[in-house]
Amino acid sequence: MSGRRNGFVLIAALWLLVALGAVGLDVSLRSRSRRLAAANMVDETRARGAAFAGAEYARSRLTSAMLGRAEELRADAARLSREVQLNFSQPGRGGNVTVQTRQQQSSMTNLFRTADPGTDPWRDPEQLVATDTTFGEIPFSLHLRDTGAALNINLAEEVMIRQFLAQGLGLDYARADRLTQAMMDWRDDDDLPRINGGEREEYIEAGAPVLPPNRPFSEIDEVRYVLGMTPDVFDAMRPFLTIQSAGRINLNSAPEEVLNALPGMTQMAAQTFARQRAAGRYPRTAAELIAMMPSGTARSIQENQTQFNRRAIYTTDEVEITSEVVLEGSPIHSRVRAIVSRSPNGAVVVWRKVE
Repeated sequence: MSGRRNGFVLIAALWLLVALGAVGLDVSLRSRSRRLAAANMVDETRARGAAFAGAEYARSRLTSAMLGRAEELRADAARLSREVQLNFSQPGRGGNVTVQTRQQQSSMTNLFRTADPGTDPWRDPEQLVATDTTFGEIPFSLHLRDTGAALNINLAEEVMIRQFLAQGLGLDYARADRLTQAMMDWRDDDDLPRINGGEREEYIEAGAPVLPPNRPFSEIDEVRYVLGMTPDVFDAMRPFLTIQSAGRINLNSAPEEVLNALPGMTQMAAQTFARQRAAGRYPRTAAELIAMMPSGTARSIQENQTQFNRRAIYTTDEVEITSEVVLEGSPIHSRVRAIVSRSPNGAVVVWRKVE
């Protein structure tokens, strides 16, 4: 009898040890989860702070470069004004001389739009910053881009997207047209498919994982779900796209692929202008651009000049800043994206997103 009792006590003791071990393991796991959560929260705060610091560093560099150049331009304008006044004050001197008004001289936008685009410090903004540096001991990477150097897929007309795909990326015209119409159907607000496009019914028939929302693209990555899109075409498109810009293309900073999207631009015209630009020639107007190219090459631009002028600019008025932090040994990744615009006081943030 006593043997049975002893056996029962032994089994009970073993079960008690198992229960205590399970409780201890649960407490340990909970404590570890809390420690990891706390560590991740600290890492997230550090990463976000470093990403913000990177974006502010880039903004300060843009401000410094812009204001320094603005002072030079104002000094040149003042010197020119004094020379004009001197010419008018001397007998027999004068003529048809255009004098800038005080308002024009004080306008930051006009200062840069009337100056030589080749001397604009924002023309190649990434050259103003160290792309890989540290905030304290936290490394961050920076990428700066003129918003006018990319094609805004929410604001570009159908012909612009088609030209970008066919002329800029070299897709077969029929394929470029199908993708263009599908992109237009994705972002329009109706359920009527274009001839070569697609709305919800066509996506369902194709077994697509995402249906068109009938609104503008909220992220560039949404383009990968457009009907007929393939990974290789999306990867080729992505570096040249934006959804954060005024929709105008900067002739003096946009790559050749994006230049091809401009109304009236042909492949030959884009290639010719790209060579001229590489040689250091930067136009300030459509007339200067046309004068840089053979008459036959420029004819298409001249025939579409109204639409061309509406979509083309010649200076960098806004810069997109991307500041990214990846903490070593941590799953935390933080990115700050911002758009800065010229103002009398420097580069001012007009849009920001923390990811």
